[in-house]
Amino acid sequence: MQFHKGRPNFMLDFKNMHSIGGWKLAQRPNYVTNTNKTYPYSECPYLGEYRLIKLPVSLNNLIEHVDYWGEGKIVTQQGISGFSDCYNVNHVFQLVSNGPDRGRKIPNRIPVVNYTNCDTSAYIKDHSVEVVTVMGAPINNSCARDIARMINPDVGKVVAYGFERNSAEIRNLSTELKKKSMFHYPKYTLPNKLQGLTLFDSDMTFLNLTEIKDVLYNKVTEGSYDDAISLSKDMDTEAGSEAIGDVVIKLIRDKCGNVMTYAYKLWHSGATEIIRNSFPTPFQLILKGEVVTIVSKEYQQAMRLDASDPKTDTPVLGDSSDKISKKVSWKFQTEIENDNVVFKIYNLEHNMLLKLDANTDSLGDRKVLASVPNSEVNYTYFVEPAMTNGHVVFRLIDSQYHQAVKMDDEEDTNGHRTVWGHNGDPRGDNKSLDWVIAANTKLWEKEAIEI
Repeated sequence: MQFHKGRPNFMLDFKNMHSIGGWKLAQRPNYVTNTNKTYPYSECPYLGEYRLIKLPVSLNNLIEHVDYWGEGKIVTQQGISGFSDCYNVNHVFQLVSNGPDRGRKIPNRIPVVNYTNCDTSAYIKDHSVEVVTVMGAPINNSCARDIARMINPDVGKVVAYGFERNSAEIRNLSTELKKKSMFHYPKYTLPNKLQGLTLFDSDMTFLNLTEIKDVLYNKVTEGSYDDAISLSKDMDTEAGSEAIGDVVIKLIRDKCGNVMTYAYKLWHSGATEIIRNSFPTPFQLILKGEVVTIVSKEYQQAMRLDASDPKTDTPVLGDSSDKISKKVSWKFQTEIENDNVVFKIYNLEHNMLLKLDANTDSLGDRKVLASVPNSEVNYTYFVEPAMTNGHVVFRLIDSQYHQAVKMDDEEDTNGHRTVWGHNGDPRGDNKSLDWVIAANTKLWEKEAIEI
């Protein structure tokens, strides 16, 4: 059935609309304004118990469009509903309920026994439909299951018109579609052929996992964090969690600078499970403020602070032998600057914060120092994930000088290395800028870092 804005009226001309006698006597479907599709069952009663030709005839060609409870395109003074070129699933004796074709048989109709027994499996193959629409009519559990059964999970989409986001109908539909790894995306722009239904002032689209992953990737890269978080929270299934993980790894590989802010906003919106399940482990350590060891991936030395006088600036060194003491133990403190997350990095042994020297050497590099907090000094860093040899590492980029932290390629007489801010591209192909962040209770085997 097709309905105007608001709830459906099942009692609408019930005698004529739902009786076998009225249906048999009704005029044939209008195939002037509606396309006559292959194998419609418009003029047959329900034959689901018989062996029928199922649509599509070949799965090499999916059914383009099924309108559930559809009646074909209807144009009235109140507005437009329905579509002229699709199959319409409807009650076996339902006739067109409005418009110039009122009382005629429904074009391209696929029948169901009644409104609570929605099973078109005798007519439409599983996973065989590209687009399913449903508008204004009730989506009970049976209807939702049938829609989910027929939609193709690889390329399909489902559009519901005229429903409230938290309605029982949408909950039913969402529950079944999530089983097919299809999720609601609230700001999807409908293609032209699905627009123009003026009887309905809202629509909700559920996309297949491939499209959802593309949408999530784009939302993070463009900094549309609210949309990305809303979408991520809706992907609350095992397949959805895995898909978020795939997107995160792709973002890291593509050197997207927004990944950490996306993670931070997820964490502080209460979606901590998404961080635990879909992000590399260091994200949780950083955002939770756990004690960590920061180790150069290139030189396998931990960042160490050994301050004899806390009142003076102290250089930070690399240490190859110590990876668990408080001198090599650090915590990340989060702050927000211009809607991006930045971090202060402080040492547990001395309660001092990392910073860069105001002075440079002949190469323009700046020593990494630590000092007690001072309101006149910048201590914040961008912490950006990167990928090297299949492992997730991090770049620590000073937010004032935009220099990434690195270790000197030369050791001193004690086997230590000076830690510097690099005067060069902080996101360039330079392995000395890569750092591993791990819980400092990590077991280090043969002094090698394992992610």
